[in-house]
Amino acid sequence: MAPIIRPATKADMSALSNICLLTANAGTSSEHLHSHPALPGLIYALPYLSLESTWGFVLENDGEVVGYTLGAFDTRKFEESAEAGWWPSLRARYTPLLQDSDAALTPADKAYINTIITFPRASDAMMAFAPAHLHIDILPSHQRQGWGRKLIARAMENLKENDVKSVWLGMDPKNTEAAAFYSRLGFRKFEGAEEGIMGIAVHEWEEHTV
Repeated sequence: MAPIIRPATKADMSALSNICLLTANAGTSSEHLHSHPALPGLIYALPYLSLESTWGFVLENDGEVVGYTLGAFDTRKFEESAEAGWWPSLRARYTPLLQDSDAALTPADKAYINTIITFPRASDAMMAFAPAHLHIDILPSHQRQGWGRKLIARAMENLKENDVKSVWLGMDPKNTEAAAFYSRLGFRKFEGAEEGIMGIAVHEWEEHTV
C-alpha cells in the first residue's frame, strides 16, 4: 500500500519523538548524542500535538509513521501557550539534572535542557515576514522519493485554508541538503532572518509549483 498523509494525533507522539531524534543531528540520527533521547522531540515535535494554534500531518506507510510536518498558525500564541502549559513541567523535570553529577548528561542533553529553560522567541523579523512557522522531518527510508514536497504541499494547503499568507522554518545551518531542498521548493532567506531561517508566501508556493 502506498504511503498516505493524514492529520497527526496524540497517538502519534511516540513515533514523532523517535523521528525527531533520528533526524535531529543536521538531518541525521542524534541517538549517539543523548543519554536522554526524548529531549529533541519534547522541544521540536510534541508541543505541536498539544498547544494552541498548532497543526500537524504525518506520513504513514503500512501503519508506521515515517515523517511529519508540524507547525503553528500564530507563533506568538504558540509561544505563550508553551510558556503557560508546556515548558514549566519540563523545566521542573530537567533543570535539576544540570546540577546532578549522577545524571550523566551529554553536551547535547545540556544544550537541549538549556533550550527548555530559556526557549528562544521568534525574532521581530521572522514575525514581520509571517506569523506562522513549520517543521518537517522524514526518516531516511522515505527521503528523496517526493514525500517531502508532498508534505510541504499539504502544509501549504492547510495554511491557505486558514487564511495564513506566508510561513517560515528553521534548520541547522550545517544541513546543506535541507537548505537545497527548501530552495528548490521556493523558500528563500528574507530581510533580517537569522542563519538557517527561510520562508515562503503561499502565493509564491502556488506560482513555483505550477
